[in-house]
Parts: sequence; C-alpha cells; structure tokens
Amino acid sequence: MDIDEVKPGMRGYGLTVFQDARIDTFDVEVIGVIKNQFYTDHDIIMVGVSGPYVDEAGVIAGMSGSPVYIDGKLVGALAYRFGAFPMKPIGGVTPIGHMLDIRDAVETETKPGSNAPDGSPGGMGGGQNDIGPPDLGPSGLHPSDLGPSGLNPIAVPMVFSGFHPGTVSLFEDELRQRGLVPVAGGSVAGGSVAGGSVAESVTGSVAGATGEISVSGAGDDAYPDQDGPASTGDGASLLEPGSAVSAQLIRGDYNMAGTGTVTWREEDAILAFGHPFLWTGALNVPMNRAEIITVIPDQTGSTKISSVADEVGSVLWDHTNGIYGQLGDSARMIPVELSYDDAIRASRTYRFDVMMAIGWTPLLVNMAVSNTILANGRVAGERTIALGGRIALQDHPDIVFDDQFSGQASLSALARDVNGVLNVVLDNRFITPMIESLRIDIHSSDERSTAVIEDVWFGSETIEPGDTLEIRVYLRPYRGDRLVRRMDVTIPKTVSAGPVQVLVGSARAVTRHDLNAVPQRFRPTDGPRLIELLNNRRTGNRVYLKMFQGGAGGMVKGREMPGLPPSVLAVMDSERTKGSFVPIREKVVAEETIRTDYVVAGQNWSRLTVKR
Repeated sequence: MDIDEVKPGMRGYGLTVFQDARIDTFDVEVIGVIKNQFYTDHDIIMVGVSGPYVDEAGVIAGMSGSPVYIDGKLVGALAYRFGAFPMKPIGGVTPIGHMLDIRDAVETETKPGSNAPDGSPGGMGGGQNDIGPPDLGPSGLHPSDLGPSGLNPIAVPMVFSGFHPGTVSLFEDELRQRGLVPVAGGSVAGGSVAGGSVAESVTGSVAGATGEISVSGAGDDAYPDQDGPASTGDGASLLEPGSAVSAQLIRGDYNMAGTGTVTWREEDAILAFGHPFLWTGALNVPMNRAEIITVIPDQTGSTKISSVADEVGSVLWDHTNGIYGQLGDSARMIPVELSYDDAIRASRTYRFDVMMAIGWTPLLVNMAVSNTILANGRVAGERTIALGGRIALQDHPDIVFDDQFSGQASLSALARDVNGVLNVVLDNRFITPMIESLRIDIHSSDERSTAVIEDVWFGSETIEPGDTLEIRVYLRPYRGDRLVRRMDVTIPKTVSAGPVQVLVGSARAVTRHDLNAVPQRFRPTDGPRLIELLNNRRTGNRVYLKMFQGGAGGMVKGREMPGLPPSVLAVMDSERTKGSFVPIREKVVAEETIRTDYVVAGQNWSRLTVKR
C-alpha cells in the first residue's frame, strides 16, 4: 500500500513472533503520518498498537521489522516507539516503499557484502592520521542520534552465548548507546526449532503469486503477492514475513547476534528491521533463523529473549530503512584464534569469527578478549596480562601484538591497545584492509608486575665516536628488591662534538617526548610506513634509551634527515617543497631497548659530552 493511501483511523494487523517460532498477530490503528521525519521525503506512519503481549509489554525490543498490513496490503514495518514511559503502546511504521529503496542502494552504491576479509570495511568516519598512543572510539552515528527524544528506533535485543555476565555488564552501556539491548540467550543446532516450527503455526505455504498464507489469529487476511519459496533448504523456506531473524556479529565458541523480524521476502531476498542496525552500510554477517523463548515485560523497555538457530544466508546491507539479506549466501568474516593460559589452568584456545566493520570489529574483539580473561580468572583485582599475536593482512606484512599490562587497570589497558591498533588498521587513508585472520595469545597471572626506574649509571660521562658505552638501569619492582639491567650502546662515528642528551624511560615517557619534539614521527605518509609504525610502537614491558643532540634537519615523507647543512635546508624548506618537508631540531644519535618482566614506569634525564 502506498503511503498516500494511509489515513488516520485505518485498522490493520502486524505479524511477529512472541513464543517459539510461531507467527502471531497484533492489532494496529493509524494515528497519522509524520512527514519528512529525519530527512526530506522520509515519512513515518504513527500507529496505536494493541493485542496479546503488547497490551502488557508495549512495543517490544525484537519487534523491529514486524510487517504491518491494512486491507490485506503490506504497509510497512513497525520500527519505532514513541515515548520513554508511554501510557499506551504507540509505534512508528517505516513505509514499505522506503524499505524497497534498499534494493536500489544494494545495486548501485557499493557491492553488497564488500566489508569482508576480501573487501572494504563498512562504516562511517574519517581516517586516522596519527599513530601515537591511540585511544580511538567507534566512528559513525548511533540510533539515538536520529531525531526527537520521543521517537526512537525499537531496540534490537543482542543475544549473547558463551559470555560471562561480567563481560556483558562491562560493555552494556556502549551497546545501549548503539540501540542494542544485551540479553542472555543461546544458540541451537540447525534443523527444527524447539516448541514447533513456522510450518506448524502457519497454515499453508507461499505458493506462487496468488497463494495465500493463513496466520494464526489473522482470520482470512492475506499477505500481499509473494513469489514462491526459495530453494535454499528447510531453514530458509521457513523464513517468511513475521518470522524472527538474527544477524550474527560473532559466531563460533562465542556467539553474539541481534534479533528482529522479517518484513518482506521475494525469492531469496529479505528485508527486515525497518531501521538501521549497526549503521555500517555494506555489511557481511550471517543471517540466522531465531526462536523466541519468552517476552520480558519491563516499564523501562520490554524485550524478547531469543536463541539463534541455523544459518540461512547473509545480511549484506545495513540501511537507514532496514537491513537487506540474501538467502543461501555465505557470510565472510574474520577468523579469530584466541589462546589463554595462566599459572592454574592449562592453555585453552577459542575459535570464532567476527564481522569486519569500522568501529565494530575492535569492539567485538575486545569483548571476546575481556570475556576470556574474566571467565578464566578474577573479575577484579591485581592482574598482569602478557599479550601476543598478530593481524594477518593480505598483500601486506603482519601486524604484531607484543606487550604487557599490569595493575588494577590491566584489562582496560589491554583493551585500549587492541582497540587502538584495530581502529588504525581499519580506518586509515592509505590501504584497504583485507584482514585474513587474527591471532591473540594471552598469559594472565594474579600478581602485580610493575617496576619504576630509580637510577641510571653510565660507564663514562665523556664519550668518543665509535665507543661502546656501558649503561646500567636500576629498577625497583613493586614490593620487591632493587635490580639492575645492563645495555651497551655503540656511539656512531658520525656524532658531533659537544653535549648529548640521554633519556632513559618507559614507553609512555619516551613517546611523550617524541610527541612534543617531533610529532611528525607518528604521521604515516603511505601504507608501508603505517604498518612499520604499528609494528615499532613502544610497549610497556621495555626500557627505552634515546640519545640525541640539537641540530637542524627535516622529515621528508615520514623519514628523518637530521644534521642537514644550511644550504640543503634552504633548498628543501622552500615554497616548492612546502607541505612535504617538515623541519626538525633534534638529531637522534642512538637508541636502545631492554625487555623486562615488568610494566615499567618513570624516566631519567642525563647529559654526556662527546669529544672528537
């Protein structure tokens, strides 16, 4: 039905699942049409909603996409709810015409499903330019950013399986800001769904353009014309308008899926939800049937509790007006292997796949990492975590994880590191990331392993070109005895006579100096330089030495050229090279690193003299 035919007072019904896989009906009455909502030519049909479950629970999370019919014609999808604590259920319907436009977006804008390990990631937001100590949040809009506070998308229940309650609690606020409601759930094996199937609750089947489906409680009303069922297997043939459907973000040993309702189907094409899901645009995640265990009435927001059933296809597009899926298609995700061991438990490996999208992949990986640590160890308290692993990129060198975190905030520090690296990989302006696989190795202990730099001793305060200088770094471990670490530094023959500054410090201290002195060191100019910076980033379990002198120089395309003669500087720092040449006032003489068993803090500044 065209939206121009919709008038106040019209009555109809909607289809959704409240229990098991049985499609039930609820009643709707048109209140009016809100024109130009959110943007020009985008309308929302305001409806009163009533019937079993709805009278008690209101508009329920998980009803997103429930098809609404008037006079036997499909009007659109129930997708929005009005008010925080409404006295009676009022919903917003996305017109079916708006949802059918998604097909045009799929065909004309971007190849659907391209944000997989062999394609461009979906998502919004600009690229990151700097590789400092990153603390990058997800980019893009949230569903709560859509419009007036009284009108919001119906929340999507996010079903967790294999996750510790502490993990869900840790990320709950972030998920709710994105319009997702974390709920306990599960996954069931493919095949029949417990408590009956759609075939049992729906009399008849879609049988050609003139066929009808009689739905429990729907009387003699019929669906709009539909084509015959897809030949993609029993699970796919049961996925019809009103069926519960899930989009799976994590699958394997850990599972995470958002559940809504199918609005429309034509052969193997599916439209659902009626509003944005993750705001990613192009998408490639598994599409699964779902069964509803029960409905939890709640004044702050009722929700369906569901389980994810067999995979029937892929969700390929996440649009303002809903999601688009293809039955029979196979989703392409990032395979992750996560190993964990500690002093008590033997090593255990978890295998799962995560979706690839800017702003989402880092969050999902962090949830899995946090869950592994919390489920196998203490929820809070002192902890030391050693991190290893690598990101395998197609046609580029691997990006390596090798760091250590300790103390009360070790888990959040680990999350920031993994989140920062993945965000830079996915959201950069140089390369299209094609992540082939991700491996993360975690060793955890219930002890604090930190140390402070107390002093630094030099074998001589006067050095000459070509000398090998002995340096001793004195560390004080947390509640431990003082210990010493030695490093030998070779003084280059090109060093100039005069004073030399020496900084011995933690990763944070030395990086802070670099950011103040030469911030351009962390600004990549191409893909190889980006990966080089990521692989050379400083880590918490090392002591760094940096020896430098004052001296004019410059950076060209991310490469330092210290100690340039004035004549060369004058040519390079001219109008012709403006923008590509950055002057610097520091010449690095030598750098050295010591790996320790501790997370190191502190710094020491010294001054030596070079004689020639």
